[in-house]
This record gives sequence, structure tokens and C-alpha cells, in this order.
Amino acid sequence: MSEFGGLAIAVPGELRAYEKAFQEFGGGIVTWKELFEPTIRLCRDGFEISISQGTAIQQQTNNILADSALRELFVKNRETNELYKAGDIMKRPKLADTLEIIANQGADAFYTGVLADKIVREIEAKGGIITKEDLANYTVDFREALSVDIGNSSTAYTTQAPTSGPLLTFMLNIMQGYNMQVQDLQQPESSALFYHRLIEAFKFAYAKRSELGDPLKIDIDDLIHNLTSKDYADSIRAKVDDSKTFGFEYYGGTWLDRYTVGTAHLSVVGLDGDAVALTSTVNLYYGSKVLGPETDIFYNNEMDDFSTPNTTNYFGVPASPANYIAPGKRPVSSMSPVIIIDKESKRIQQVLGASGGTRITTSIAQVSLLNLWFNKNIKDAIDAPRLHSQLLPQEVIAERGFDYNILQRLKQRGHNITCGSFGGSTIQGIEWRDEANQYWANCDIRKGGAPDGI
Repeated sequence: MSEFGGLAIAVPGELRAYEKAFQEFGGGIVTWKELFEPTIRLCRDGFEISISQGTAIQQQTNNILADSALRELFVKNRETNELYKAGDIMKRPKLADTLEIIANQGADAFYTGVLADKIVREIEAKGGIITKEDLANYTVDFREALSVDIGNSSTAYTTQAPTSGPLLTFMLNIMQGYNMQVQDLQQPESSALFYHRLIEAFKFAYAKRSELGDPLKIDIDDLIHNLTSKDYADSIRAKVDDSKTFGFEYYGGTWLDRYTVGTAHLSVVGLDGDAVALTSTVNLYYGSKVLGPETDIFYNNEMDDFSTPNTTNYFGVPASPANYIAPGKRPVSSMSPVIIIDKESKRIQQVLGASGGTRITTSIAQVSLLNLWFNKNIKDAIDAPRLHSQLLPQEVIAERGFDYNILQRLKQRGHNITCGSFGGSTIQGIEWRDEANQYWANCDIRKGGAPDGI
């Protein structure tokens, strides 16, 4: 399976999904056309390159200089090949034209209208095989959110498979059975026990991820029932040994997942109490590295999220049959946006989501637990150093700055600790603070940005 280029591109679905959401729920006093106007103005008038965007551009220097369309967009000085950097002002007039067409003609312009021919041409020019029929036949899978009681008088609403929403609720259900108390994070040993249990929950969850697939194409009803069942969480919790960890075979995993970094998330709470947790992705930085010279659209590389038959990964672990490619099938995704409400008052407690590939689900779980169970405010919960484990490779990645004493105690339990950066794993979150009688919001310091509101 191609990681870059035309064959890596899956049929884009995001725009149809936005249109469906707008049709179902409306935009209040805002029209479809007005939704696009601020972005169109930024594309025409110019916008400042953020630190994270500047970093991404520098990391992709070789890919940029090797492609004419990417050079046209990202090279600021054609004589020296100097690239745009953080703080520079960039304009994207071609993208403004594309967005203007969609604003005036709706998503049909993209899937069946004036843009469809251009899109197919651009993908074919890079070796892709998406046709106009593929675009025209795309439909939105519109289903009710997965609703799970996670204890602490809370109900979590998250996305269904093939996203990792079921894995997130599974992690939270395992952990809530430990009856966690605020004081559990006040001493190194009790903190180490909490994080040991959390790592074990991550491993059991990622073992089950190898069985996930598109429920419209394969039968995973029993799997989803287990992942959302209190009894099943209890049975898995009983397998956790507080004194040690185990080899990957103990957890039942059969598939290694990869780390991806082309995702963004938006969390919103409206004045009327409505909430939205919205995650979007092109998979890797700049997706397939295909930039349409006519439309100025960056195309995804979502085909790389599927598993490929008759292959094994570096560790000798086979690909997941549940996630093999099939016509009309959606690949497994790490996206797991979540809205958590109080069951009694119905007030929103949390709105969370993240970028960061396989680290999305583990990051959201940690922030949710620190905020809901340990009463850290949303900024402290998001900014706190994190751990990540996805079963394979057999390591626990500890973010720089994580408590050394806790890490030493985790090593004593057999965990293989590797220090690393979580710059690509970022959370945008909102919480309700009872004592302040208001919503608090925070954008992850790892990526920059700031919350906005009235």
C-alpha cells in the first residue's frame, strides 16, 4: 500500500460530513455560505504561519522541494529555495477560489459538480485511481453516538467504530473500577500504581484494536458489546497484576499500529449548552503530499490506514484482517472525540478530542481521568506530561518532564521506558467548573493556539 502519492488517497468524506451535519442541525443564524467567508478572507488576505505549521514545513523540506505544486506553495524565495517559516504571512488564492465555489454551490460542487473533474485529474496525475463515480457515490455514515456509563455519575458520548471511540470507553471503564481518589496522585508509589494500571489498560485496549473494522462491512457487534460492558471491563481488570507487566502475547494483540500526525481537533460548547467534538484528518503531515495545482487541495493518504494482506510488520506481527481494504469500506482510525455529561444534571462535564495518531486515545484517556477523577482543571490536565503505550512496540513512551520517581517505579514493574516528545499529540478541551460556575477551555501548549469564546 502506498504511503504517498495518488494511490494513497482515499475518497475524501469530510466535506460531505460537514454538509450532513449542517443539514441535520442547522447553523443558527449562519448560512452555509457564511461558514466559509472567514477562511476565504484569510486565504486571500494572508495568514500568519504558526509555530507548529512552520515546524511541519521545515520537516517536509525534501518532499516540498521535490514537487512543483508544493514548491509553488511553500517556497518563499525561488532563487534561494527559502521556505516559509513561523511568523511569515502566506496567501492561498487558489484555495480561496475553491472554497468560494463550495460556499456558493454546496458540497455537490466537490463530489459531482465543477470541481469533480479537476479533483479526478489531479489525483490521476499522481498515479491515483479515484474516479468521478467514486466521488459521486460517497455517502455519509450517520449514526448515533456510542453512549457508555463510565462511573463517577458520568456518561460518555463518543464515535462508533471504525474510530477508536469504543477503545476510549473501554480504557475509562477499566480505570473507573479502581475507585480512584485524589490522594492517589500525591505520592510516588500510589502515583506509580495508578500509571501502571493505566498502561495495562492501554495495552488491553490496543490488543482489541486489532479486531476493529468498519461495522458496515464486517460483524463486530460482539466486540463492541464487550468494549462497552462493565462486566467485561471487570474481567480484564482482574488480569492486571499490580506488581508487574507482561509480554505482548498476554494481552492478545495481533497487530502493530503506526503513529500518524496529520490530524486536528475542535471542541465547542455553545451558549445554549450544545456541544461539538470534531476531529478531522488527512492522516500524515500534508497527507499524501499531493497538492492539487488547480484546486490547491491537500489530498489525504487514508488508504495507508488499511491493513495489507500477506504482510507482517517489523515485529513479525501479521496485518489485521478486520481492516483489510474493500470497496466502500472505511479504515480503522485513532480518532476518538468525546463529550461527557453528568447523568443527573445533564450538564456537560467535558468536551475533548486530540490529534496524534495512536496517541490520541491514550492522551484523551489521561486528560479525562486527571480532570474528572483527580479534579485537575482542564489546563493542568492537558498540560501535564503523559505516558503512551500501544502494546507494540513493547515500550512505554514517557514525555519529557514526567516524574522520574514514578518512572523508576514503573521500570521496577518491568516496563520498558523510552523518553520522547508528545509534540504531535495535542488536545483541545473544555470543562465545566462548578466552583466558578463557568466553562473553562484550554488549547494544548504542545501545538500552540488559544481558546476563544464570549
